[in-house]
Amino acid sequence: MALVRFTRRQPRINFPGLGAATAFPTFDDVENRMSRFIERALNEPLGNAFVAEPMAWVPAIDIIESAKEFLLTAELPGMDQKDIDVSVEDGMLTIRGEKTEEKKEGEEDKKGYLYERTYGSFQRSFALPPLVDGANVAAEFDKGVLKIHLPKSADAKPKGRKVDIKSA
Repeated sequence: MALVRFTRRQPRINFPGLGAATAFPTFDDVENRMSRFIERALNEPLGNAFVAEPMAWVPAIDIIESAKEFLLTAELPGMDQKDIDVSVEDGMLTIRGEKTEEKKEGEEDKKGYLYERTYGSFQRSFALPPLVDGANVAAEFDKGVLKIHLPKSADAKPKGRKVDIKSA
């Protein structure tokens, strides 16, 4: 099996007024990863213990602006709506969630040899620009895709006026 270096896709656009979001793993994440690494190195006959495993996962997010709103779309495959929390407080939009590993009874004797899916909790926060009406933020979740509608306030809409042209 050939090893291919994994590189995370960089966002195509930045949300207006925001810097890049960083996510640092917790100490529990690091400890769990080290424990799994050691256990895999000692117990797995196929020797995949040296394949890199991601520290944590961050859902892919797109942000698109239209005349009326910003639309934030997050990919959350394998998650249920009850496992996701969206909140707006003090001009910050925060998305939290936890993706848990599916385990069924009677499968304790099965061994896994390759784990590429990621599990765990995540949190993403975005500073809302002043033109977003935080009181009317709405969210919908369907087929693993979370859509958050961030409507622009009435003050943000461009107001046109006729400019008189004077002759010289």
